[in-house]
Amino acid sequence: MEDEPRPGRPVTACGDANISKVLVSLSDDRRKTCEEISTETSMSRTSVFRVLTNKLNKKKKFSKWVPHLLTDEQKESRVNFFQKLFAEISN
Repeated sequence: MEDEPRPGRPVTACGDANISKVLVSLSDDRRKTCEEISTETSMSRTSVFRVLTNKLNKKKKFSKWVPHLLTDEQKESRVNFFQKLFAEISN
């Protein structure tokens, strides 16, 4: 089963060139907003947001764009913390 070709403009906002533009802009300052990055890269704000969230898996936390995925150490640390907390509450 395959899709037939559809008319219309292909999606180019999330191409490799635009992803690298966003990465370069973000490497200068992780506190930049989508609007500031879009001004620097000449991309729309929605395209910048799509690249940051869908392609680079970033989230805005404490005014910084950070990776969404946790490392194994961070996951283990969270599990240990909540196990200790649960043990204290149970007693």
